Amino acid sequence: MKFLGLGVSSSQCSSSGLVYGVRDRQRTMYAKGCQAMPENRSSARPRRSRSSVSADEILLAAEEVARGGFDALTMRAVALRMEASPMALYRYFATKDELIDAMLDRVLGRVTLRPATDDWLADLTAFAFDHRQVVVQHPWAIVPLFTHSNPGINGSILGEHALGILARGDVHGAAAVAGFSTILALNYGWFAFSAARDARRAQIDPEATLAADLARLPPDRFPLTISVAEYLSQYGSEEQYGMALQRVVSGIGVAGDS
Repeated sequence: MKFLGLGVSSSQCSSSGLVYGVRDRQRTMYAKGCQAMPENRSSARPRRSRSSVSADEILLAAEEVARGGFDALTMRAVALRMEASPMALYRYFATKDELIDAMLDRVLGRVTLRPATDDWLADLTAFAFDHRQVVVQHPWAIVPLFTHSNPGINGSILGEHALGILARGDVHGAAAVAGFSTILALNYGWFAFSAARDARRAQIDPEATLAADLARLPPDRFPLTISVAEYLSQYGSEEQYGMALQRVVSGIGVAGDS
């Protein structure tokens, strides 16, 4: 008979006086009158040493974990993906919040910052599109960006770039902050809006469902709603985002002219 999978049979030792101990992470059985056989751990992968782990590698693994759901992000989950000890992460990031800040800073650093042209409103529009593209590529980052408002230097660089565009249009102070914040709010809100649409689309055809719902409305009570039914069924589209952004930028332009 085998004892605890250690490869020790009843013929090798008596059943009396068994003592179990753990040394160097390996279970060994000691018995009176027999020679113990250590457990076979050849199939277990050894953990990597702390010195073999880099900050960039940790951040890459953390993003891979976050893509599966931000709630699943823990120091242990990241370490497991890297086949390293959680303590290897603490060498670079003392807390989970520090890790998240570094992740968000890394994401914001991917926003393209284009050189200035002679059309500041066109530059502001391009900035909004470039920022939104990064947001769409990193859906896990939306919620933590609200709770980690200034995660690192790249966030500051991003803000300085946007404020510089606005300053060229003579938009300063509170008006500049309001304009910059409005673009961020549009991008984050539009993404949440379209993400909900896409999730619903995976289960049903939202356009057909909405069209059927609108068809049941009494025309004398909802004439305007029925008149835009075609466009309501396309809510959250790229075309409508472009229209919304154009109106936001135009409004900011008016502030610059005043």
